[in-house]
Parts: sequence; structure tokens; C-alpha cells
Amino acid sequence: MALLRSLTSGVSSLRAHQQRMDVISNNIANVNTIGYKASEAVFAEELAQTLSSAMGPSDNFGGRNPRQIGLGVRMGAIRADFSQGSLRITNRPLDVALNGEGFFIYRLNGVDYYSRAGALGLDRDGNIVDSTTGAIVQGYNIVRDTNGRPLKDGAGVNVLSRQLSGLRIDPGIRSAPRQTENIQLSGNLSATLKENESVQASVTIYDNVGNTHILQLSFTKTANPNEFTLSATLDGNALTLPVTTVQFNPDGSLASPLEIAVSGADLNAALGTNGLPFDETKTLTLSLARANDLLSGVTQFATASTLTVQQQDGFPPGDLRSLSVDSTGKIIGLFTNGQSEVLGQLAIARFANPGGLSREGNGMFIVTANSGNPIVGTAVEVFQSTVVSGGALEESNVDLTEQFADLISTQRAFEAAARTITVSDQMLQEITSLKR
Repeated sequence: MALLRSLTSGVSSLRAHQQRMDVISNNIANVNTIGYKASEAVFAEELAQTLSSAMGPSDNFGGRNPRQIGLGVRMGAIRADFSQGSLRITNRPLDVALNGEGFFIYRLNGVDYYSRAGALGLDRDGNIVDSTTGAIVQGYNIVRDTNGRPLKDGAGVNVLSRQLSGLRIDPGIRSAPRQTENIQLSGNLSATLKENESVQASVTIYDNVGNTHILQLSFTKTANPNEFTLSATLDGNALTLPVTTVQFNPDGSLASPLEIAVSGADLNAALGTNGLPFDETKTLTLSLARANDLLSGVTQFATASTLTVQQQDGFPPGDLRSLSVDSTGKIIGLFTNGQSEVLGQLAIARFANPGGLSREGNGMFIVTANSGNPIVGTAVEVFQSTVVSGGALEESNVDLTEQFADLISTQRAFEAAARTITVSDQMLQEITSLKR
């Protein structure tokens, strides 16, 4: 019966709009879900029934278009909206959010998952995990030598492996001590000092295992103009210096030496111990002035003596105090000795077609045949348009105003489809009544 087509179309509309309602309801339910990406239902018309085909014009008749009746509507696609969500500051050290394209990489039971949710935490073994599922975050860990010590580059920064693996912060990690290798002096030696008058400066330095020692420097005016003798003690013991005379130019700037290098062997000899607390392959450099900026170092002007040690680069061992994440996804550890060290880096994945990813719940996606394989890199360094925000989370990108508008239009369309079924039923009833 021909009226059955209108019934079928009405039923297909009810079904399609019910599915659209499911999509809208899920979006609204996840309005506060971290990293959630909204979905959109896209409709497509069903096949049309052809009552007569098209005919071209002839000598006796003009052309005629096809006559077709549609058979209803269906759910054509459900598209994910991967637009950027708002960032919410949480101030939790391991909360991270992506500003830009890409996904964090997680591994659970041997399967790689991808997510925009970055509510991270540490488990008892030091693994950095997703707080919801316990999936381990993937990234780049620090490289260690055969003794388990972190390898460092020429700038003293921990070297990161470029082998993707589960990020882990050793619960017992410590910042290793550093032997003092550079001391920079500054200030003034008064030009009004008399012969044999001295000016002292002292500084705490560190040996190879982090023990502290007091280095005292003494500048003593000689009978010669613009000249001082330099002597030193280490923990009260005389320290042999390779240069013992310091000379200034007539304008008060330093003439020589600009630097004095003290060997590790001389440092150990001054202590007179059986052990070797100072690494003898390293030297201690006393910087009195820089060649391109003599007035920033030790000077001899007719003002009060203000000799001081501006800085030294050694430090003791330290325990981990806190963690933070920078814009490139590097995990920075702050230690009790005042040092900060790179302890790992978050990896970021991009896809040629992120819309082709399959949702697996908990804000996680997996690769499908239409998403393409992940392109793995790091924020800013490799993916320059993507930035990691530490201490923040990306909120859902669901627009409630849009969802409520869609909710109303879906409800009205559902009601209209139900009405077409009712009217078709009434027409069928009229036909069946013709026999009376």
C-alpha cells in the first residue's frame, strides 16, 4: 500500500532524531568532562524510489525529469569536534593541558591510547599515570650511565632518551652534588690601602661528594704601586696558588691575572687527608675579571674596599621537593639544594585525520584504518603550534547554548515525524472504512 512509504519515512525520522537526541544528551552529560570533545550528528536522506525515469526531448515531445519519492532519513555520520577547549588553572603540578593540536599518549595493557585529558599523577612505583584509568603516560626518560647516574650534556643538563617509553620518576631520585669549578669575584680593593694592609673574602665551596669547605682569599698591598699579593687557605690550611701577584692598571682596572686555575691535587694537598675529596681531573678557576668587561670584576679605586665572592657553581646533594611541567612538556624537578633538573618529557601525537579515531571511553581514543598512524613528537620543539600548559586542564568544548538549541529542534522534528505517522494511520483507517 502506497501510504506505507509515509509510515516508513516517519519511522526513519523518529529513529534518526532519537539517535541525534542520544548524541546531544551525551554531549550535555560530558559538559564538565576533562578533555571531552563534542560530537555532532549528521543526517543523510535514504534512497529514493523512482516512479519514472527521466526522458530526453524528442521530435514530438519535450524532455521529462525523473519522478522519485524519498524513503526517509538516516544517520549519515557522527563527527567529533576537536576544537580547542578552555583551559582551567588547577595549580596541581602534574595537571597538563594541550593548547593546540595533538594528543597525550597513554599505554594500558599493551595498547596505546590517545587523549586530550591530562589529569596526571604518580603511582607508588613513580610511574606517571592517568588519574582515571591508571594508564601510563608515554614520553622520553633521562639517559643513565652504567652506574645509574643521569648523563649530562655540556651545559650540565640531563640528556633525554628519544626512545618512547612509560614516564617514570624514581621515588628515591636525588640531585647529585657538583664540585665547585668556578668562582667569580667582584668588588673593590681600596687604592688608599697602606703597605701590608689586607682585604679578605671567603666562600663556601663543595668537593666531589658535596662536602663543604671554606676557601678564604687574602689580598695584601705591597710596596709597589698598583700591586697586591694573593694568598689562600682551605679550611684554615695554606693553599698553594699558581699565581700570587695581582696587578692593576693606572685607571684602577685589573691588569693581571684575569683568572687563576687551582688544580684539584693542590686542593687535596691543602686538606692533607688520606682520601681525595676533590676530583683531581677538575680545576678550580678563580675569575677576577672578564676581558671584555674589566670593571665588572675586582677593581682598585679610591673608595672603600668591597671585595666579595659574586658566585660559585658548586652545590650539595638534594632531595626532590616538587615537580612542574614547562611549555615543551619537560618535567622539571626542583630539589632541596636549589637545583632544577629535567626528569623526562611528555610525547605528543598528531594524526592526519583525528576525526577517524575511535572513542574507547574515559576520554581515550585508539587508532583506526581511517585516522592514519600517529606522528610522534614534542610540543614547541617539533610541533611548534602546540604548547603544553602545566598546572592546568583542558575543559570540555561542549557549547551548552548550541546543544540546547539542537535539543529544541530535535524535539520538534521528532514531534513532526510522529505526527506524519499519526496522519498516515488516519488515512489508512479511512481507506479500510470504505468497505462499510
